[in-house]
Parts: sequence; C-alpha cells; structure tokens
Amino acid sequence: MKRYMILLLLAWMLPGCPVPVTPDTPVKAVKKRQFVTGATYYIYTPSYHTKDRTWPIIITLHGSFGWDGPMRQTKEWRYYAEKYGFILISPSLSSAEGILPVAWWDSKLKKDERNILSILDEVIETHNGDPKAVMLSGFSAGGYPMYYVGLRNPERFSMLVSRGGNSSLKIFESIELTDAARKLPIMIFWGKDDVFTKNAGWRAFRWLRQNGVSTAEMKKVKGGHLRRPEAAYMFWRPFLSEKHRMED
Repeated sequence: MKRYMILLLLAWMLPGCPVPVTPDTPVKAVKKRQFVTGATYYIYTPSYHTKDRTWPIIITLHGSFGWDGPMRQTKEWRYYAEKYGFILISPSLSSAEGILPVAWWDSKLKKDERNILSILDEVIETHNGDPKAVMLSGFSAGGYPMYYVGLRNPERFSMLVSRGGNSSLKIFESIELTDAARKLPIMIFWGKDDVFTKNAGWRAFRWLRQNGVSTAEMKKVKGGHLRRPEAAYMFWRPFLSEKHRMED
C-alpha cells in the first residue's frame, strides 16, 4: 500500500506544479551565478529600485524538483515583489527533496546553507538590500532547508515563513538552538485540505514550542497544497519598518 501511494504521488507530481496567473511585471527576473560559490539563483528587482535607500529581501525556497523549482517560484512571486517593493531571491537547492530517501541530507543542507548565505551577502552588497529585513520562506520540501538555514543563522533573518513546508525531527535535533533562534518570529501555515504536509506543520510547531521557540505560530488556511506568496508576505509585513512598507 505504501509503495502504491508513493507511485501515485509521483504520477501526480510528474507534470509539475502550474504557476498561478498573475499580472506581468515591467521588468523580468534575471538568472545569476554567485561569484564565489557558483550557485545559481533568480533575482527580481522592482522596476523602481534605486540605491538611494535600502530594500527588504525575500528568499523563497522551492519544493522538489520536477514539481517545483526556482524559476517557478520566481514567476509566482515577482508580481508581489513589484507591488510591495522588495527584492526577491530564488536559489537553486540541493536539499529540497520530499520524495526520495534523505540519507544525504547533511552534506546537501550544508551546501544549501553556504549558497543561500553567500547569495544573500552578494545581493545586499550589489542591490543595497537591508540585512535587518530578510524573510526566509520555504514551500513544500523547501521547508527542510528553511528550518536548517534559518534556525542555524537566526541573526541573518527577521522571520521564517513555512508555506505548507516539510519538516524533519532529524534536522531539528541536529540544530543547537541559541537565544536568537528562540526569539526569531516563525509562521507555519498550510491548507486545511493539504494531505501532503499538514502533519509536517504540526510536527514543526510542536518541536519549536517544546524547545523554547515561543515566537513560533501556526495557522490553517483554506485550500490544499498551494504556495500562497502574498499570504506569506502579509505575515511578514507587521515586522517591517514603515520605510519598507509600501501602500496597498
């Protein structure tokens, strides 16, 4: 039965996850390669971006390849980056795998951690990003690197937002939580009809609260396993300074 369910899930995922239609943007996202690590990522910078001020940054972590990827995340998020005025980063990941065995997690997670932080440093320098206003958000299997990178480097992020994100006790138990990690705002939300990751959301919330992360919150919303970028931004918005909040 378990094998049948896995095959059914793989068949469902094979065509990939369609990107919801949103209005086009005045400029396009750009695919880049990080200078030091060689990691690839997409970046969307609002058409009205200038270096006269600092800019908030959202890093979105994609789900399993074949079903999701950095380009799909960018296509879905860029309208909101233009609308709300933030820089969007969507890196290519090695550890975002929700189907296959994860015996290789440790090395893949460390690689993604190095790449994500290097990309963030690069964008802060080249695009005048605000290092104090960075949200890290993971969708589906992107939840694995989100928790790993975010909880190990809490001083680099102002909030973590899980959008139907996977979680793993193996990953959590490998992290030595600091006081900064216990104070990091974390929102975990998923669709009420999400049959894939709702248990992962509960598992993450319980572990975080049991280990002193009193800032962790959870919320169930309508629908199934959907990416919901605007909802994620709205959870982060109250934590932004007034200079970073554009009028709706």
